[in-house]
Amino acid sequence: MLPNLFIPSYKLFGVLPIEPFGVLVALAVWVGYSLGRRRARLVGLDAELCADGMVWMAVIGFVVAHLVSVIFYFPEKILEDPLVLVAVWSGISSFGGLLGGVAAAWWFFRRHGVPALRYADAILFGFVPAWILGRLGCTIVFDHKGLPTDFWLGMADRAGVVHHNLGLYEMLFAIGLTIVLYALRGVRRGPGFHSGLMLLLYSPARFGLDWLRTADRLYWGLTPGQYFAVLSFMLGAGLLVRSLRRQPGTRAAAAAPGRGLRAGDRGR
Repeated sequence: MLPNLFIPSYKLFGVLPIEPFGVLVALAVWVGYSLGRRRARLVGLDAELCADGMVWMAVIGFVVAHLVSVIFYFPEKILEDPLVLVAVWSGISSFGGLLGGVAAAWWFFRRHGVPALRYADAILFGFVPAWILGRLGCTIVFDHKGLPTDFWLGMADRAGVVHHNLGLYEMLFAIGLTIVLYALRGVRRGPGFHSGLMLLLYSPARFGLDWLRTADRLYWGLTPGQYFAVLSFMLGAGLLVRSLRRQPGTRAAAAAPGRGLRAGDRGR
């Protein structure tokens, strides 16, 4: 059994509260942004365009993460107060964030005339390591408390009851995904190879972990997260098959630095 890792907030100058979760999320954003931009530069993509895309992905992903959380997990709150839909600080869903990020990436990079999948593959080299830090924050605040357990990785809550800490399990899995991703960083396949592989590996793990959750709303016996896991598995399989069938150099010229059209360049 693991001890509770609760870390209280610290008031900077006695006024401004600094939350450990917030610090780790901010660090995750910086790590994801920096590593994604670096990977884009290493594989010959426009690093600045990639950075701009990541900003849009973060903003839209956060908004959609909240909407998915409220609509699918807490629909009763909408009846109580419809304004909860715009209270983006009141709860988020990881799969909602993924959905919003994917949609934002597709829209942004297609709008700039560059292959979205090549940029998505590059961004993953920042996103997956950043996921470790995000889930470390979840581990510390214990906001993904699972069923009671006597498993050796179970964690005691502040009342002393041992539960599965699903944030911890996802953090450990994210470490494994990062190792696999970087071990395959030199693989030359068609666009979408790394994206498809990560979705294919993550989805079954997330589907299984949701059986350990407590008090999640069920739809025909499954959680919303499990339905999203099935969809992401199918998407990952499709991307992986597509990438393996295509030559790695296909449309490479379109992704060269500076080749994508920015909004202000159109019509010039």
